[in-house]
Amino acid sequence: MLNNKVSKAVRLAIAFGAASTAAFSASSNAAEEGVEKVERIQVTGSRIKRTDLEGASPVEIISFSDMKDAGRLSVSDALQSLTGNSFGADLPSSGNGAQSQSTINLLGIGAGRTLVLLDGKRLAGSPTLGGSTANLSSIPAAAVERIEILKDGASAIYGSDAIAGVINIILKKDFEGVSFDISYGRPDAEGGDTKTMSFSAGVSSDKGSITFVYDHQEQGFISDSMRDYTAASMEDRNGDGIISIYDDTVGISYYGASIFNPVTGDREASPACDQLTATVPGFVGSLDQGTILGGIGGGEVCGYAYANVSTNSASTNRDAVMTSMDYEILDDVEVYARAMFSKNESYGQYAPAAANWDGIPVGNEHNPYDVEIDGNFRWYGIGPRGTLIEDYQQDYIIGFKGMIADNVEWEVSYHRAKLDYHETGRDYLSYAGLYYNLANDIPLGTEDGQSNMSLTTYRKNQNVFDHIFAGAGFELGELPGGMISHYIGAERYETQYSSQFDSQSEAGLVGGSAGNTSAGSRTNDAYFYEISLPVTDELLLSGAYRYDDYSDVGSKGVPSFKAEYRPTEDLLIRGSYSKGFRAPSLDELLGQDSFSATFATDYPACKAQGIPLNECPEGQFDNIIKSNSNLKPETSTYMNIGVVYSGVEDLSVKLDYFDVEVEDIVANITVQDLMYADFGGVLNQLLDAYPTLSYERNAQGAFSEDIVTTADNGAVSGRTGLDLELTYRLETGFGDFRLRSQTTYLLEVLEDIYFGGPSQDYKGHPGLPKWRSQFELGYSVDNLSVNWVTDAIASTGMVSAPVINSDGSIINESTGDRPTYITHNLTAAYDFGNFGRVTVGARNLFDKGVIYDDVGNWINDTLYIRGHYGREIFGGYSIKF
Repeated sequence: MLNNKVSKAVRLAIAFGAASTAAFSASSNAAEEGVEKVERIQVTGSRIKRTDLEGASPVEIISFSDMKDAGRLSVSDALQSLTGNSFGADLPSSGNGAQSQSTINLLGIGAGRTLVLLDGKRLAGSPTLGGSTANLSSIPAAAVERIEILKDGASAIYGSDAIAGVINIILKKDFEGVSFDISYGRPDAEGGDTKTMSFSAGVSSDKGSITFVYDHQEQGFISDSMRDYTAASMEDRNGDGIISIYDDTVGISYYGASIFNPVTGDREASPACDQLTATVPGFVGSLDQGTILGGIGGGEVCGYAYANVSTNSASTNRDAVMTSMDYEILDDVEVYARAMFSKNESYGQYAPAAANWDGIPVGNEHNPYDVEIDGNFRWYGIGPRGTLIEDYQQDYIIGFKGMIADNVEWEVSYHRAKLDYHETGRDYLSYAGLYYNLANDIPLGTEDGQSNMSLTTYRKNQNVFDHIFAGAGFELGELPGGMISHYIGAERYETQYSSQFDSQSEAGLVGGSAGNTSAGSRTNDAYFYEISLPVTDELLLSGAYRYDDYSDVGSKGVPSFKAEYRPTEDLLIRGSYSKGFRAPSLDELLGQDSFSATFATDYPACKAQGIPLNECPEGQFDNIIKSNSNLKPETSTYMNIGVVYSGVEDLSVKLDYFDVEVEDIVANITVQDLMYADFGGVLNQLLDAYPTLSYERNAQGAFSEDIVTTADNGAVSGRTGLDLELTYRLETGFGDFRLRSQTTYLLEVLEDIYFGGPSQDYKGHPGLPKWRSQFELGYSVDNLSVNWVTDAIASTGMVSAPVINSDGSIINESTGDRPTYITHNLTAAYDFGNFGRVTVGARNLFDKGVIYDDVGNWINDTLYIRGHYGREIFGGYSIKF
């Protein structure tokens, strides 16, 4: 029965390029030769090797050829398109220190709650992302053999972070020959060109193999001015005869030449605003303060069009080298090693520094009063800012594995990674230089004055990661279904994390930038055990337990239980129940107090001004974020029940129900949380519960000081839904057809309305679609292959705004409609044999555009990012010797 099942599974896996080389050789050989014993393989989610590709936990597999056939540019691009990446995840973008980073966020529970492995071992976390979340941009796509996506909790197997699932990136091994691959893509719209080139070589023998891969990727920048919806603009949308900042503008900031009235505290335009508008590019004149600043119909600011200068998507340039080897040093002992080095460069340009000017002296052209005043200014004389980010990552592993007495399979390894991320910012404002000029009567507009105020910032983020692993699998005991399998092991992680800013930034003497140095270390010792119990030929039970002991946040033990029932050869019924946890990152524990211009929607202000809440615009608010060294681990529960049916030749159907709940979540008590609590009349309770918070308004409703927020344990999150996968292969006399359909449907998206407050189901709210689907149709005949991939995202509400129920409670209500979003990738390839393979195609074939809100603003959401790049025609050539 096992041989028949594996044979059928392998035929489907080969058809879709979705199984590992190990699985091919193990199961196809068994099928062809008719032997009764099938070699065991290891699948993500268990350390015990098995004979079946399908187990108690659903695993989706993407091969390197799948990525190319679907027109995916990189590992990040392939994972972003997963239906289980329900609400999108971070992508490289301009305007922040993470512009070179990309992540995966299964089920939208948080990127830090999806564990990323490299060849089954934890991938070191990006120091820019706090030292725990992996940066997918560091993985060379050409080195990837396949990606296994475990859709189940797995903390009992792998430890912290494996809450929503696990991504296991398997690198090439046993590669033989030489291959070369090159491609170029150009969008119809300006910007975002892509170039890739890779080279692979390898040799192998009966004793071992050596593999070498070099991978290069480039992607050009996209400026805000290159797209009409991000370019600076202003228009009287409501016909009231005035232009209000943010309400009626795009890409324009009140950080131009705006001052504070010393009596009322309100902002107003500088007396020099008109002159600046006439003589300095970027200044747009006086604008009404608008909803965000509380000045509808009264008071003005001096605006500056930052979007005329800024890049929206930063340029990226990546190079990576990977080499691996394995060698049989004794009959039952093998040594293996891998070294990987990657360098990522990213550059983004921003408008001149936007920074406060405190103490504008009497007599200055911006100060019409007889006392010193403050203001919000654009320091245009220094010039546009630019940020160059260079990420260097080294990753090494060496290990030994073998057999003892043909029954015990053991492995020991040492893994070390060092990540050095450097950020250099040019032409920021030096407050020391500003006040030096004022103290010495050096005119700010002169060459000397501007030179004194121009500052280069620097930030170095580092994460050094050491991992020692030892484990052994063996069979001991017997049940009616076969031998009982066990796995026992231990591992130690040592992490040294630091984020170091230049002294001027750390001292708060830089305008347009901020940051505080933090550093620390952590040691984690873990012990784990796993057992597989073949109760009968049809029923397999398994369990695991893991105990982690952290040097800083205490210890945690978590179990998991799984069951597989095969009543017939063609039907698998499976289920799992597991506990999980996530240890707070070192950045969360050690981060110093920092400043942020935080985006939020001020519903209390809109309510006070009589503005409909679903029309309340988003704005930025000065925010001090305080650290919290007393954070504790999060906890989670994951349940999965599913069926796999393959009773029709060349057809496979998988349906899984999942329910994941996360408690004690480490979350920021955000500016938005405080505004929700203020709107609902429960602000004082939140402030009393967390005394470090601060939220003060003046008599006019504007904030009289920076809003102070912090992080703590206490938020909750939950997801309930279905995963459906269909695969089918049809062989005809005029070619072979391959069909694959994958859908993730969410029945519930549970989130807090505000920290510590009630929760509600946000399914279908803006950016939170009920479902994502992917359809793939492949056709091949002779040397020609064609692949069509459709990505579909369900419609959602346009706006989510709070309402107060009759009992006084708050709930968010979704209104409007973001339509179903569908994009298509088409790829065609022809194999010329010894002369190589030519590929042509189009990403976003029908040029699906971006989505706009009800007032015509672009919805900047990674779910719809392909529309921002537009249609991209690409071509490539590859050859193997």
